[in-house]
Amino acid sequence: MNKKLQTLRFSLIVLILASTASVIYLAMQLWQEIQVEQYITSPSASDDVPDDARAHFAKAADFEKQEQHELALDQLTIALGKASGELMPLVFYNRGNINLRAALEMTEADARQLPLIEFAKQDFRRALALDPNLWDARYNLEVALRAVPEDPAVNPNYEKNVISSQRSIESKAFKVDLP
Repeated sequence: MNKKLQTLRFSLIVLILASTASVIYLAMQLWQEIQVEQYITSPSASDDVPDDARAHFAKAADFEKQEQHELALDQLTIALGKASGELMPLVFYNRGNINLRAALEMTEADARQLPLIEFAKQDFRRALALDPNLWDARYNLEVALRAVPEDPAVNPNYEKNVISSQRSIESKAFKVDLP
């Protein structure tokens, strides 16, 4: 009986230590979550951004309010590396908005306008790939496509990669002509 009591005692001590470690870990997680939530409510109060995608997203929104577009793009890019789930399409959507807004403010003679619109279209497409019901991204993609159409008949600067009918693929035993 003495051996059973010692085993039970040892098991109880291990259970108490595991429970204590679990409580300490969960308390640290809760404290970090509270810190992130406090930062999100007022991101301009501190320059030290917590290492969380939501915090970077909030800081980007704060920079955008202050019209610091480059810093906002940097924060969204950082958030993109840490984001997952439902935040990911919103990060792409906001990056596309910043690029599209900057491009539409430029004149057509500005060489930076076309790459910014292309970046915006790419971000809107990624947002729609992640969340097809993001209607604002659909609308803004249409605005970007109207600004720089991808139809060679409308925009002579746009070239599609067309495979020539003269090209063919040769295999070991036969030759296949490409369409």
